[in-house]
Amino acid sequence: MRRGRAPEGLAAPWAEYARSGLLGLLAASATACAWGAEGGSTEYVGGFTGFAAGYLPADPGTYFTSEFYYYDGSVSKLAANGRIAFNISTATYFENLALTQLTRYTFLGGNYGFGVEVPVGYFGGEARIQPLAFDRSAHAFGLGDMALVPLLLGWRSGEWSANFALSIIAPTGEYDENQPVSLSKHFWALDGAYSGSYLTEHGFDMSFSLGYTVNRENPDTHYKSGDVTHLDLAVGQYLNRVFKVGLVGYAVVQVTGDSGSGAILGPFKSNIYAAGAALEYDPKMGGRDVSWQLRWYREFDARNHLAGNAVYLTTDLKL
Repeated sequence: MRRGRAPEGLAAPWAEYARSGLLGLLAASATACAWGAEGGSTEYVGGFTGFAAGYLPADPGTYFTSEFYYYDGSVSKLAANGRIAFNISTATYFENLALTQLTRYTFLGGNYGFGVEVPVGYFGGEARIQPLAFDRSAHAFGLGDMALVPLLLGWRSGEWSANFALSIIAPTGEYDENQPVSLSKHFWALDGAYSGSYLTEHGFDMSFSLGYTVNRENPDTHYKSGDVTHLDLAVGQYLNRVFKVGLVGYAVVQVTGDSGSGAILGPFKSNIYAAGAALEYDPKMGGRDVSWQLRWYREFDARNHLAGNAVYLTTDLKL
């Protein structure tokens, strides 16, 4: 399948667009650390979409993505599981396994699909915990929170592609309110994201994904994280038949304050911004189109939020 608008005369495997336009719309996967907005990070993982975020493949079928995610970050103060923590540092390693089904049906003029993503990985952290005032390090390994996408719609018109995804984040991961770290945020969330891409015949790609996340209350800590708006950006250019390079960035901004009896630091609104670089390699393997994409982000201008480095390495193919 010839996807999007690669350089004239160049093969353009579908997989990159499947990843960014399909599985990237499983936008609310809880793969970041489980301190939550309740602890210095939000339910949405910044930078989850990259090149060609607005594109959906024209071919119906089942698409598979394996995504490795690494994050290291720190923050001076946050609330975690009903306690105040200081001088926090974290390290996160996750493998996300995702399936997306594109159907032959249409709705509101767009092609309809749905998907699911299951993360598994490791999260470790170090902090000084109050009111006990002692240093504590902890780690967790296992399943994270599952993301379900019951509604995925895609549209195309010339060099412009767009899609919308509605994602539900279920608190299915490992969680222990008595531990300072967990792999689950332990609350439901709903995310809606609209993504668009301008893809030219000469291989130029300018893409974005804009979304809004509504967080529910953690029933164990009685902490309700505020709602969040998020924006991912990517600009890239094919250099030849298989290599694309470009710049990426994201912004995650909390628009309503935290609340509930567990919000011991008050509204504690947070935001984080990031910029970085991306590389994509789209070879053929065993007669299949495969796409690998590597993205690196450096976070800055953090407020009440973990800040550090994020790396994504994705592999995509059609089953």
